[in-house]
Amino acid sequence: MKALMEVQDYLFSPRDVGDWDGEEEQVADQMNAIYHAVWSVIPDDTATGEVELLLSQLWQQLSADSLVLEASEEELIDWSIAFVENQLAADPEPSDEDEDDEYEE
Repeated sequence: MKALMEVQDYLFSPRDVGDWDGEEEQVADQMNAIYHAVWSVIPDDTATGEVELLLSQLWQQLSADSLVLEASEEELIDWSIAFVENQLAADPEPSDEDEDDEYEE
């Protein structure tokens, strides 16, 4: 459960982000601001593995482009929150009723 986790365990230092042509500190600061913002929208009852996957997916999306350096922090946070909310909505946990429906024909 996310409630048992700490966002500080997932924050970046400049050496963690890789080579950004001297902009590693800015990238780390941006990502840390983003992680703090999205942390607040992830429900406390979200499984730890799912939280880790969400943060990893978010980093993969943002680190694949120079967007982290070009967009404003506000734009990045808004996009990141929308990304996380979409991921959470797209992967609902199956209920007992859903499992029963799967076997009915």
